[in-house]
Amino acid sequence: MPKADNKKPEHHSSCGFSASSQETSILRPYAVELAEESETAEEEAEDPEKDNDLKPLYVNPTGINCSSSSVLSIQAGVFNTLSERSMSSLGYSIADSLKKQETCKSVAQKANLYQEIVCLVKRRVQTNSEVTIGKSRHPVHLMALQSFSRMFRDMNNDLSVDLPEEKITPRSFCLIYDWMVEDTPILPRLGLLEVLQAASFLDIPQLVRQCQYCLENGFREDSAAMLYFEAKILKLEESHREFLMRVSKFFLTLVASQEFLRFPLKPLLMLISSSSIGVNMELEVFMAAARWLNHHWPQRQKNIIAVTSSIRFGLIPPWLLIQLQKPDVTAVEVRRIVSEPEVRQAIHDGIAYTTTRLFYGADREAFMQHLRKTSVKPPMQRNWIYDRKCRHHHRMQCKITLDLTYETFVEYLNYLQMQHRDYWHSMEQAETSNVCFNCQAKKLDRTKPIS
Repeated sequence: MPKADNKKPEHHSSCGFSASSQETSILRPYAVELAEESETAEEEAEDPEKDNDLKPLYVNPTGINCSSSSVLSIQAGVFNTLSERSMSSLGYSIADSLKKQETCKSVAQKANLYQEIVCLVKRRVQTNSEVTIGKSRHPVHLMALQSFSRMFRDMNNDLSVDLPEEKITPRSFCLIYDWMVEDTPILPRLGLLEVLQAASFLDIPQLVRQCQYCLENGFREDSAAMLYFEAKILKLEESHREFLMRVSKFFLTLVASQEFLRFPLKPLLMLISSSSIGVNMELEVFMAAARWLNHHWPQRQKNIIAVTSSIRFGLIPPWLLIQLQKPDVTAVEVRRIVSEPEVRQAIHDGIAYTTTRLFYGADREAFMQHLRKTSVKPPMQRNWIYDRKCRHHHRMQCKITLDLTYETFVEYLNYLQMQHRDYWHSMEQAETSNVCFNCQAKKLDRTKPIS
């Protein structure tokens, strides 16, 4: 409201006030004017720069169309009051300030929080913790480790963590962290045992179960042997020795390796005692044992009885057992073993069993009755294989045989070393019978017409 004193604003005349309106303002009670002057002074004191932005509007003649109080039908006086009402009482609401369609459109365009967090974790950016293993350091997101590892969950929010290298290797930690952040993690063959050991230490039950499932179902033959050697390096040999029981057709290739010579006694006995190892004939198992014993002869001489007790002499043709005891044809590596009285007795028992079996021939029922009378237990059959390139593969009933000596066995191992790594796949399963595949192959060769 304009002031009623003699000092009128310069623009006051432009508002279109009439003389009667001026008189009305002069006649207003003096108390009202004092009250208005006091309120105006207080407002200006509270915010002296409040109306600075409005000054151009005030001095603009066309800025505001002022109307007199008579035109607005406002009665001047102390009783002119306004009932204070809030915006909500006038019908306005914050919820109405944004239309529903615009809200839905805005939400659809917003990035997903979970995806953004996963993206940060996978890219290894803005890491908030560091894991130290030996001399290697690994920046990580602590939240990812706490989501899977109970050990990290119990460590609260430590920003720097030292882990023992003998329990968790740097490679296994990287593999585990990759497993955590990937949606469909695949465990690699290399380092699987390290991951299992580290997952057990970090207390990650889900990863431990996945490792155990892979170990129980995914490894046979050469991969099982390699897992055993890996466990030996990690000093977990005792708990993973059963991998050797999964070796079958790969046995002879394994015997041709240096790792076979480095076997401790217990793993060796587990291997040569297994019925699943694949051999052309039982004498190959004896020659493999002789190879192991002679590698460190003075030290391993005391293990002769333990090793030879795993040989099933009753599955070896009697003429080969007799030849083993001939000093003029037997190599020194074999002679020093068969000279032991216990071994010689085991050979004699084998000769007695095999000759009796040959005597009864096809009458298996009579042979089994003889075994029951004499309380002799027949030896378990091996997992017989047939290598088409093996010259000494012959069955017990076969009359055409190539004597398997220690020298010919070493020559055969040398042949296996020179073959492709998957050569053992070509070895065929042979039935437990007296059929000689070598002799059959020779007969077929003789019957073929000469072109």
